[in-house]
Amino acid sequence: MDIKEAISKSLFVLGAGFSKPAGCKMSSEMLDDLRIRIQSNTDNIFNEIEKESLRFLLSCLTYHCEWRSVQSGGKFRFLPNIEELILLLRRIRDRENYLPYPVTGSWADKLTQLETEFNSWAIKNDNEIKDLFYSIELKIKKKLLFEWLKFEDKNLSYLGPLKQFFQDFPDEEFCFDIYSLNYDQSLEKYFDETGMWMGFSNGKWVGLGFEPDLELERRRINFYKLHGSLNWIRDIAGDIFEKEVWENQTTIQNEEKDDEVSQDPYIIFGQGTKTFSVDPFFSLIYHFRKLLKEKEYFFVLGYSFFDPYINNLLVSETLGTHKKIIIINPKFGPDEIYKKINENAKSMSTKENKDIQECQFEGYQNILAEYLKEIQKNPFYSELPEFNVNFIKPDSLFYIPINTEEFIKSYFSDKGSLLKQLIEKFENEKKDIERPFK
Repeated sequence: MDIKEAISKSLFVLGAGFSKPAGCKMSSEMLDDLRIRIQSNTDNIFNEIEKESLRFLLSCLTYHCEWRSVQSGGKFRFLPNIEELILLLRRIRDRENYLPYPVTGSWADKLTQLETEFNSWAIKNDNEIKDLFYSIELKIKKKLLFEWLKFEDKNLSYLGPLKQFFQDFPDEEFCFDIYSLNYDQSLEKYFDETGMWMGFSNGKWVGLGFEPDLELERRRINFYKLHGSLNWIRDIAGDIFEKEVWENQTTIQNEEKDDEVSQDPYIIFGQGTKTFSVDPFFSLIYHFRKLLKEKEYFFVLGYSFFDPYINNLLVSETLGTHKKIIIINPKFGPDEIYKKINENAKSMSTKENKDIQECQFEGYQNILAEYLKEIQKNPFYSELPEFNVNFIKPDSLFYIPINTEEFIKSYFSDKGSLLKQLIEKFENEKKDIERPFK
């Protein structure tokens, strides 16, 4: 198998853990920072009513996570994150039917009281936003998220082996298909001189059916951001732009266009599946599903799997096939897995297993499948959890318990020899199943 064939069979899906080496905060780290801010007397992003509301809601989320952990029979430990907080804010604001304990019942009186206090404060201070929970969400989205996802160029060196990998094959016409659930711009910043197609032409979204104007020898990455980007905006006409282009046009034309922007940044943040009915998200998710059908191996880096909508697409494509979901994450699933990994670390005997660094004990795939099933059937993450795909084939899961930096260094050094080795391993296993007597 040559490298072109290996890449053609692979699809890469990036979660927040992929950008952690760049300095971007993980979802749980964002929540930790928020906790510090609402206890601080010097932080002035939120007023006192908003801080009190956040303290109450974070207590509710902690309670609910513990409740979910107990519901699993103690097999799994769930922890709150920033997406869960945003989802909770929106559900309270929209008065949706399902709210987690203890927000429901008599505890909801606390929310009503806080809403009333905030509304009175907003009127007294002539504040434009009168809705308490919308105000909190907007401050997180427009202020804190940009701070949490800052990175320094020097921290992007972990991507160096991937750039070297491209340089090692100057004459090979292959292109990585990468889907990201992240909003940061670390990947496109590092590969700004490499051909990268994202669905934008001259800074405006033109769709994925448009033929990219990139020289084949430069184009190495098709990069699709499923949940949007910090530098995307949508105007009132529904057109999507990269913000830098929009601002340059505004400067050149000497016009004020603030009133013409309807979404800034244009991202899906802690929201449900209904948002996918608008572009570019609808086109991106449609294209994602199309590529899942075409590809064989789904490399999932730094993703927690707490989005059942994405999980449904990934898992459903493995059913009735020999396709693999390769999970690259230093810690994923129950603690039981890490205890077993540590116990068996010294017993790894074959060079292949040491190189590939796969999880090395019998039954780990069953444990991971059960863990994903618990997420899929939980009503907190989905409005209709009974429709989620919750049959996960254990043998479709392959776990490599290392971080993004280690994975890139190991699997793309030496002209990607380890990546080819892993895919050849899967291909041989598939042949053994399909032709057992040959």
